[in-house]
Amino acid sequence: MIVNGLSVMRMISRCDCPAGLVFVATAIALSACIAPAPRVNLNDSQAVAGAISVQRDDFKKVTKYEGPNAADNVFDKLFIRAWKIDGTEDVGYQIYVMDYYNGDWRFYNSAYDSNGNSLKTTLISRDVGSCNRYGCSHYEHVGLNVSREYLAKNQDSSIRFKISGKAGEEVFFIPGAYIKAFLSVAK
Repeated sequence: MIVNGLSVMRMISRCDCPAGLVFVATAIALSACIAPAPRVNLNDSQAVAGAISVQRDDFKKVTKYEGPNAADNVFDKLFIRAWKIDGTEDVGYQIYVMDYYNGDWRFYNSAYDSNGNSLKTTLISRDVGSCNRYGCSHYEHVGLNVSREYLAKNQDSSIRFKISGKAGEEVFFIPGAYIKAFLSVAK
């Protein structure tokens, strides 16, 4: 019976095995130690509110709010975030998108919601994931600057939007319960 990764390592060190097998066995043993974080029910306002990260920076005098990942696959990121500067009533809101895809760079530069509203798009970064003989995978990080009023207007329905670029587009969705929960925390 294997008790932990150390037991596996001891067994492998006594084995006359190829290095690849040693690596795979070690990776499997160590991966058993890490449990994936449970996914938040994005249609449950209380669950979403409990998963919102609130961080205070005493040096910059700003409070940051970040909702849980609302992307429908493990490779993308989608969440609402906000910043509140001390001594002001102003809060800046942004929908953050990290889209992972294969193929040519898409060069995202615009976004529209399902009601035809143009959403101000800010490029955050572009990264190459990996490359092989068939091509490369890419990550594009984009911020959609929105107002509290825009979010409030959509909290009873949802926000469905498309980001577009020269070589592609992708559709994302944020449930109304998620938006409602975020607005209840980020004030």
